[in-house]
Amino acid sequence: MYRDRPIPMEYAMGTGFGLTKPGAVTMTTQVNEDERQCYLDDVISENVGWIRIQEKTFKRWMNEHLKHRKLEVEDITEDLNDGLALINLLEVLSHKSIGRNYTKKPRINAQKMENIVATFNFMKGEGIKIVNIDSTDIMQGNMKLTLGLIWTLIFNYQIAANLKDDNSGGGPKKKLLNKINQKLQPSGRKAKNFTGDWNDGTLLACLVNCIAPGLIPNYTILNPDDKVENIKMAMDLAETWLGVPKLLAPEDMASTSADDLSNMTYLSGFLDCKVKEGAPVVYPNRCIARGPGVSGVGLLPGKPATFEIDASKCGAGDVVVTVDGPEGSDPVKVEYSAGGDTPGVYTGSYHPKDEGEYTVNVTFCGVDVPKAPFKVKIYNDGPRNKVDPKKVKVEGPGLTGDMILPDENAWFKINYLEAGPAEPKVEIVGPDSQPIAFNVEQDGKGEQYVSYKPPKFGMYNVAVNFGGMPLPNSPYKVKISPKVDASKVKVAGLAQIVRIGDSPVFNIDTTTAGEGKMEAQVVSPSGKLLDFVLDDDDAGHHTLKINPSEMGTHTISLVYGKVPVPHGPFSVKVRPESEPDKVKVQIENSVIRLGEPTKFKIDSTEAGNGDLVVRILDSLGNEVEVDHDQNGYEVSLGLDTFTFTPKKEGDYVVDVTFAGEPVTEARLAAEPRLKLDKLNIFGDGLNSNKPLKVGEECKMTIDASRAMTGDIVIREKDPNKMGAEDHADLELLVVGPDGRPVTLEIEESEPGVFKVAFTPDKAGNYLFVAESEGVAAPKCPIPLKARGLKSVKVYGPGIEPSGNLCGFDTHFVVDAREAGEEQLFVDIVGPGTGEFKPVPTITEPKKGLFNIKYDVSLHNNYDVNVKYGEDSLNQGKPYKPKVHTHSVGAFPSTRRRVEIQITHLSLEAPSSCSVDDYIDIRLKYAQRFKSTAKVCGPAQPPTVKVIGPARKLVDTKTSVKDSTYKIRASPVEVGAHKVVVRCSDSDLVYGSFSNMFEITK
Repeated sequence: MYRDRPIPMEYAMGTGFGLTKPGAVTMTTQVNEDERQCYLDDVISENVGWIRIQEKTFKRWMNEHLKHRKLEVEDITEDLNDGLALINLLEVLSHKSIGRNYTKKPRINAQKMENIVATFNFMKGEGIKIVNIDSTDIMQGNMKLTLGLIWTLIFNYQIAANLKDDNSGGGPKKKLLNKINQKLQPSGRKAKNFTGDWNDGTLLACLVNCIAPGLIPNYTILNPDDKVENIKMAMDLAETWLGVPKLLAPEDMASTSADDLSNMTYLSGFLDCKVKEGAPVVYPNRCIARGPGVSGVGLLPGKPATFEIDASKCGAGDVVVTVDGPEGSDPVKVEYSAGGDTPGVYTGSYHPKDEGEYTVNVTFCGVDVPKAPFKVKIYNDGPRNKVDPKKVKVEGPGLTGDMILPDENAWFKINYLEAGPAEPKVEIVGPDSQPIAFNVEQDGKGEQYVSYKPPKFGMYNVAVNFGGMPLPNSPYKVKISPKVDASKVKVAGLAQIVRIGDSPVFNIDTTTAGEGKMEAQVVSPSGKLLDFVLDDDDAGHHTLKINPSEMGTHTISLVYGKVPVPHGPFSVKVRPESEPDKVKVQIENSVIRLGEPTKFKIDSTEAGNGDLVVRILDSLGNEVEVDHDQNGYEVSLGLDTFTFTPKKEGDYVVDVTFAGEPVTEARLAAEPRLKLDKLNIFGDGLNSNKPLKVGEECKMTIDASRAMTGDIVIREKDPNKMGAEDHADLELLVVGPDGRPVTLEIEESEPGVFKVAFTPDKAGNYLFVAESEGVAAPKCPIPLKARGLKSVKVYGPGIEPSGNLCGFDTHFVVDAREAGEEQLFVDIVGPGTGEFKPVPTITEPKKGLFNIKYDVSLHNNYDVNVKYGEDSLNQGKPYKPKVHTHSVGAFPSTRRRVEIQITHLSLEAPSSCSVDDYIDIRLKYAQRFKSTAKVCGPAQPPTVKVIGPARKLVDTKTSVKDSTYKIRASPVEVGAHKVVVRCSDSDLVYGSFSNMFEITK
């Protein structure tokens, strides 16, 4: 005996016997004694095949519902242990959300346990009672207890949901059996259980054909031995045309170990199934048999009894008519055919020979048509058959439709007191050819009161026969028409978002639709009728208020004056009180700019009710200040704008929660507006080998196209506005030689490329700086040098074409104090070479002020080349000073020649000579001085000056031959003259020598 069969619920672990599992969640449910005994019988069953069958069936049932979530369970002992499959299954079955208090990706047992506990709590809130099953059993994969839990869900959400309107006695199992038998009623068969009666498949085929007549027309002749084939055929047709999923394997239903819970799970799917469009079904109940041959009125033995069978609205099928005569009579031959103008309408007759009661059998596709078999009595005595339908009187709104609306009582009277020995027969057919139920009240005096309630608008046929013959105006055409124009009913407010806990109000305007009664019906997603409040102001304005407690689509049906309001039923989707997953966070760019306000929007208009919390965390986890802008966005509608300013580089996390549930954790990377390491600065002005020139524009390019993360601002830096609020991404500064900033011109030539220019107004050193937020760009600061050649001044006799005397020093000045610091180069090219080549002496008494001296020993033209730095002065041309031997031209030829001999550096001259004389001074080096010729020899001639009494130089002319120098002087005034001889060396031996001679008249 097996006592561990999973049964609902008290008996799952023996608690029906008074046992309680320690630590289990204990809840009670009501099971009547019959059901209890039924399950006890199952518990002590020897057969364990049900475990395998039940596992497969329940798994298929779960997957049939989980497919809506694109989930599938393969092993119920493993795939349910994290709770996720159960959570999704419960949400699909209940049309409700289980909430957010579970882990979507559980990894540890504690998280799995919490998920399963969440499902148990949800089932408790749904009113589902569970005994002796806890989360540990499910997580550990206890097969029997898991099967018991799934059966509980099947029972509550599928079986009990279809039995809620059944007020008959007995437990759920008996009620389900009664429901199945109601479906089987047209066939005359009944099911007594959920196991053996279904083994051969004939009863299942019968059930399918009863729901969809004609789908299995040969169900009555199926071979019971072909049970698996029979079940498979019936299941396939039920799945295809009735939408009943094949939860049970055919061989499992045919098994001797058939499981009643599995069969109940499958068969309960037939309770609310619908025949799909296009199914090959027939409708015997739409078949109508009429005429004396089936009513017996006016028939006599030996006379033909005619009849008509109208099967035009029954679908494709065969009509079979047979007649059984009175006991002991000969067989009755019946002839009929469908030869009329209307397809499906048969006419025929039979010939009754004997008196007595005849039975007329009429079937369509093997199913009796309504009121069949017909009992027809035929006798020879005429008076019993003499009736006159013309004498029957009928009256009442039920035959005219006046003032009758759907679901209202339509009545009429039939008076047949003087019409003969017969009873009136009434048939009422609605607009869709379906028979309409009616009530007949008999007063016992030849009068009947007939009443019916037309279910809808349309044309009704009320047929009244008497003695098998129709009344003269029968059938009566009764038109039930609206008294209002429902198309003019206006409904407002249906588009609003409705949430759990809300009490939405919908406005209905019937002011132009006529006078009628407004009725409503609200159905929840689970099929329950929802309470509502419908008010009106007696002027045609109505309000409908509902209080939904379920999530999902609610349907609102409105009927005005018994006329359904067009476009109904109306759908109202009720959402959870809060839906964090509906919150939309709009962040335009994941890369944000350092120091720049970052704005993002959050749309919670469809998220329901809840607190919106926004936190910004920097890379260290510190919370950043966030501004909530309630002016630029419509906060009242759930549209919010938030702003924060990243103050340091790195990642930021936007943490948004709604109603306590996480919405997003968007990551943003804060980068500087300008990346200095990718900045490229170039241009001729930055070329150290090509200095700037004063007065000429210096051009450079700053390429930031790869360095900027968006639009940037570049401006000239003003040291006087340090710390000002005006922000620039890159500041440029050029400092001149005097330490003052130089004015810049900045122009963006193309996106991210800037042209920068300035004009140095002074020679000297300049400094170019480009920086961002106080950080210098690569290679900065960049030193620049400007030369002002135009400001260099060159003056003095040493560059002039006159005023330079042979044998004397000359000089000139280079004033470059305004031209910047450079090296001065002087090169003098004259008539002499070697030791006679003039050598300049450069001194710099002041910074940038140069004094250049050089001696000229030979008369002629000289070239003086002066360069300041790399640039040649005087527009690149040499200065051309000229050295003269006598400033007044040639000596007069009339003068007497006087010779003065200087030997061994001693003066040998007359003590006096006349102003009219030439004075030739001869200077000859002794033999012992020839070794010093390198000093005072021909290569380096001495300087001889003749100085007059007034310290004025006397014009001289020097010539040289061998080692003798001849200096010719032409004195012009009387007095003592001095001859000065100076060698180029500073040694006194060879240095200056002077002596005096007198000039007289």
